[in-house]
Amino acid sequence: MPKERGLRTRSHCIAVILIVSIILAYTAGTTGQVPPTDYYVGYELSFSRTIANKGPVTIDLTLNELTTPTTSLFMNDSSQVVKLISSSHKVTTSADPDGNLVGILQVERMLKPGQSVTIETSFKAFPRMTQKRRFEWNPELEYSRSGLKQDIPKELTEKYCSSSGPWRINDADQSWLSVRRLAFKLAGNETNVLKAVMRLVEWTGQNVKYPSVKGDRILLPNETLTVLEGDCDEQANLIISFCRTLGIPAYLQYGCMYLPSKVEKVSKFDGRLSFHFDRIGWHAWAMIYVPPWEWLPVDMTIGYSKEDAFLAIQAAAPQTLSTIISGNYFMADYVTEANYFGEQLKRTEVRIEQKETMKPIAISPEYQATAAVLATTITLVGFGVSIVATYVILRRRSKNRLG
Repeated sequence: MPKERGLRTRSHCIAVILIVSIILAYTAGTTGQVPPTDYYVGYELSFSRTIANKGPVTIDLTLNELTTPTTSLFMNDSSQVVKLISSSHKVTTSADPDGNLVGILQVERMLKPGQSVTIETSFKAFPRMTQKRRFEWNPELEYSRSGLKQDIPKELTEKYCSSSGPWRINDADQSWLSVRRLAFKLAGNETNVLKAVMRLVEWTGQNVKYPSVKGDRILLPNETLTVLEGDCDEQANLIISFCRTLGIPAYLQYGCMYLPSKVEKVSKFDGRLSFHFDRIGWHAWAMIYVPPWEWLPVDMTIGYSKEDAFLAIQAAAPQTLSTIISGNYFMADYVTEANYFGEQLKRTEVRIEQKETMKPIAISPEYQATAAVLATTITLVGFGVSIVATYVILRRRSKNRLG
């Protein structure tokens, strides 16, 4: 996940770069084939993973998720269209336990000593300006409009409030008991769903910090509460645990973001896994069911502001045209699995090099029709990485809305 803390301090610069790069890409004629929709931005995403066996024994690539030759196939719905345009090997489609589409690249599963294999995929993605993505420009979040807990459909509560995945809300351990107790303490007797959710958001934003040093291991929600530190998905998972405890449906959603100033190399698991990020960052946020708006994103590391906690929703990453949604976690314990496979990788002589690139390639012609529309383009696209202007507007409104 990207280090979101630094985004706000560089927001003006990033916004300008984002706008210029997208407009230049468009005017250069690199639009490619785009779906018929009114407002969109297009990106090309390229992924390359080289797996090398530096040890003396043959390894089975499918025994570790980090070496299994797969790729996310992203989501396709009314808010985005994502197409696989090329791959180094034949791809067959499968789905994980949570229903996310996965592409399996057909490579030889056994990698002999001294051998390496490189798998490559590229996509074209077109996030669209739907009514849901417009939500931050048409603020409607008011406590007086929120539904009550009794308005939440029973079938959603049964599915999205279970003690499953990394959200072990019924675990007997004392640390999980602390999670449950805090959730009830924060919500009190509040039945207004939006009010209850915002109490959780405000407490988390004021008490849980983004870690100054990010380790290899992903924290479970009870651990995040213990140390009061967590990155994007760790903070999201804590809020999801709070919500599920209270009977408010919630799950985790994740995706990649266009970050025009991000060029970064990082490594994990004693150097066995290295990443080269070129204008791309991975991010996660909570999805919470709040009637009558239904599913709303809650983003504690890019969206949230202490001055206006509602920005956790209105400035959440998936509200923007710079985010491509990849998938959801409803039930799977991806945290425990990721930690396990990372530790397993450290016991091998495998080296993995991952290169990821995201670049703008298109912008809808409707945005370019007039100078006035172009100004709108700058506002909308710039919002994807700069929430400054919206933050100022919403902060002024928040006094009345929070009262």
